[in-house]
Amino acid sequence: MYPRRQIIEMFSTFARLEGDRFQQWITDPRLRRSIQRCSPHLSDLQSDKAWSLYWYQQWSEQRQNVSQSAGQNINQSASHLLAESHLSAYLQESCYWVAQQISQRFQTNQYTLTDCFQLASSEVRRVLKRYVPDRGSSLKSFAAIVLTSALKDMLRQRQVADICSDWSLLRRISKKRIGEVLEQAGLVESDILQYRWAWLCFQTVYVPTQLRGSEQLPKPDLSFWHSIAHLYNSKRQAQLATPGPALTPEQIEIRLTKLARWIRTYLYPAIDSLNKTKTGQDGEFQDDLTADLAPSLLDAAIQQEEIEQRHAQRSRLQSVLNQSLEHLEADLQEILRLFYQQGLSQQELAADLKTSQPTVSRRLKKAEECLLAALIHWVQADLNQFPNPDELKTINMT
Repeated sequence: MYPRRQIIEMFSTFARLEGDRFQQWITDPRLRRSIQRCSPHLSDLQSDKAWSLYWYQQWSEQRQNVSQSAGQNINQSASHLLAESHLSAYLQESCYWVAQQISQRFQTNQYTLTDCFQLASSEVRRVLKRYVPDRGSSLKSFAAIVLTSALKDMLRQRQVADICSDWSLLRRISKKRIGEVLEQAGLVESDILQYRWAWLCFQTVYVPTQLRGSEQLPKPDLSFWHSIAHLYNSKRQAQLATPGPALTPEQIEIRLTKLARWIRTYLYPAIDSLNKTKTGQDGEFQDDLTADLAPSLLDAAIQQEEIEQRHAQRSRLQSVLNQSLEHLEADLQEILRLFYQQGLSQQELAADLKTSQPTVSRRLKKAEECLLAALIHWVQADLNQFPNPDELKTINMT
């Protein structure tokens, strides 16, 4: 991919890919006319950074105006979409470099460079929503970090979805993701809350008895659907501002089946080819990193992001373990301290505590299991990951 040098090109052209290779820049006539019309009135904007900040401010202001206007949807504002489209054009190279890096990391024929490019482009609205110019980072640098993280997360989720049954997907997805799925499905707020409550009832009632095989959980039998419907109906008045009518087990099943389908649609968004100039389309945002500077800048951004994530996770993990230790019985805390900090063997612990070695072994195992349970809960709640049985064995051995 060769970089665009002129301001007009940066904000009005889109990349055409064929066979996982960049072919050419395609001009969008409407965007070109728009930038040409603005240029004489904004002659003080000399750099692409200045222009990107200008269009971001237009996008942000119009987004706030439209969201505050009764009866309007944010996606219906022409000026808002125009600013989006200019930023979409401006951010083309970044998605390309991010996609190239990630497709090489995953090293699978299932996700080509073009696939990753399209997936990354569908996530750039997230970049704009999270971007804060006052913090000093350029839009290009910020986009590289956010898109890399988002794309890795999307591909990991897709790998999980590929092997999961509908019921496993419903068990694995987080509450935050459910909200995003339902919003993407276009439901009104009252329906979103009702679907979310049905999902929470499913989570409460349908609990697998073992971790192994959780990727292919079977469809719940009729008794489960009756239990889910009973919980939904008995608590809906207290849980929902607009509770709606009571639902039958069959209606609950239909809703959750729809929800599973929407989850897969969310994980596999239908993205039109970026070979076309799709101005004004949701998610068509990509970043501009010139070809000669992009690899080093992107590598540095990825490395810095991963270092910060590891530090933050290590700090949260330490806090979780400290809190768990404080809730242990005093004798269990003492056994852990002597065994791990002082390095005493179980035989030495038994002599020191005036008890038998099997008793020490049982108490030590109990303490470790308590800490392991806290660790698993943290991994599921904070990282939204579900360790498989082999990982649990490894953690337990460690």
